[in-house]
Amino acid sequence: MEVTFAPRGILQINDARIIFRNFRGAGRAAYNREGDRNFAVSIDSTELADELVAEGWNVKIKDATEDGEMPRMHLPVKVKFNNKGPHVYLKTGDRVNKLDEDSVAILDDIDILSVNLDIRPYDWEVNGKTGRAAYLQSIEVIQNIDRFAAGYDMPDEE
Repeated sequence: MEVTFAPRGILQINDARIIFRNFRGAGRAAYNREGDRNFAVSIDSTELADELVAEGWNVKIKDATEDGEMPRMHLPVKVKFNNKGPHVYLKTGDRVNKLDEDSVAILDDIDILSVNLDIRPYDWEVNGKTGRAAYLQSIEVIQNIDRFAAGYDMPDEE
């Protein structure tokens, strides 16, 4: 994973691993309200996690286990569609499709080869508490396709 701290607080992440995908916005017990689209970026080093926290990002850290397993760390990212985006691109073989609010749910179900994305910060203050939420600005998802699909230009299903 390659992270760049860009102007205006934007995080540019190449070769990211995304987890807890919920582009559909499905409600899940205590974890998600119905309609809230989100995912998380897995953080692969404590140094990067510390750097993100120092910049104000809300990194979630699950402590290491007694058997020496590394701590699991991730950055929750919200997905909200409006007139500014986010811009979502899905590359399947030689084809690139721009996904919208109605089609983005497909990202929950596909086999992902790689992800590049930009995340914008939203700094908030409520009742004297402050924090920083991460919002998806743009994402490029490259789908892992099988050797047969790679040889065919499949028409869009409608």
